Amino acid sequence: MKKLIVGVLVVSIFNLFIGCSSRSVINTNNPPIGQSVVITLQDGKVLKGVLLKKEGENIKYIDSTSGKPENLTLKQIQKMVHSDTVFDLEGKVITEPAISDAKGMSKTLAYGFGGFVLGAAAGFGVGALMQSESMPLVYPMAGLGVVGAVYFGMMGSDSDREDAIDTIRSSRYKVSQEKLKNRLEEEKQKLLDQQKQQEEQKKEMQKKDN
Repeated sequence: MKKLIVGVLVVSIFNLFIGCSSRSVINTNNPPIGQSVVITLQDGKVLKGVLLKKEGENIKYIDSTSGKPENLTLKQIQKMVHSDTVFDLEGKVITEPAISDAKGMSKTLAYGFGGFVLGAAAGFGVGALMQSESMPLVYPMAGLGVVGAVYFGMMGSDSDREDAIDTIRSSRYKVSQEKLKNRLEEEKQKLLDQQKQQEEQKKEMQKKDN
């Protein structure tokens, strides 16, 4: 019986990792906003970027090549899947080390603890039905507690990862907007300086004419 429980735990955890690592197909009628995606068009062209919003039969996204918002109709799309590469709001890559540096553990720990409690409770119920001298109640409680902790812990880790990505995107966007503001101010100042110089030249010309 102990071997059976161990086998079930190993298979369950293995299936969890396989399920989380697979690249899932996205329902274009209800796309996850803010996700990095790979879009295959009906003509075979492949696009990458970040989903911004869906309006009716149109999808707006940040293209990773141009770095600009682009629009697509649902009829143009053959398939959409989650991208292994994460992009910011300018289409630039967010590396895994950058995500790891920004990622916290709060939801991983909270979800994992909650999952252990739920799993242990379920294990208690199962164990109460199957309890015997050869299989103490602690085995199913501990076993399902571990499965619950792993499952919910991975959900929490995914949530922590998304929070880290959002933080990086927000930070980069603010920096980008600040740079844009400074550049516009510099260009404005250059224009004012040119106008001032032209006015001074005009005054000099008028003095010479007089």
